[in-house]
Amino acid sequence: MKKLPESVKTVWLYSAIITIIVEIIIFTVSTIGVKYLDWKYVEYILPVLGTILVVWAIVDMISIPYRFAFHQYAIHEDRVEIKNGFISREQVTVPIARVQNVDIEQGPILRHKNLYKISIYTSADSHEIAAVTKEESENIKTQVMRLAMEARNAR
Repeated sequence: MKKLPESVKTVWLYSAIITIIVEIIIFTVSTIGVKYLDWKYVEYILPVLGTILVVWAIVDMISIPYRFAFHQYAIHEDRVEIKNGFISREQVTVPIARVQNVDIEQGPILRHKNLYKISIYTSADSHEIAAVTKEESENIKTQVMRLAMEARNAR
């Protein structure tokens, strides 16, 4: 099984920081709105909800090294295996014969670290490899699509 590149830790950290900033902005605007509209019952819920969301984002940041340790993938002749999660671990096996499409995506945070997300689509679902290098993403797409075509032609 292959591990994700080390730079994905930075991507996850940036994502968690952006989440905290957005949550703080939403919480601040909501608090001002509640004070202005004089909604007494909601006034007590917002601080609790805001605290829970910020604590959740901080736990997300702290758990980055653990999350990294459990994200792996492998491309075999007959299947793609993807492992992820450290609290609730998941191992997905995608039969090559069921693969319909492979997409390579790159959002702004991934672009900053020159990483790409791979999405593997079947008729029923999609599965993701969180981040790989450009060369690896092109190799995965080519290999999986070639194996899928071979599997379909072998039927």
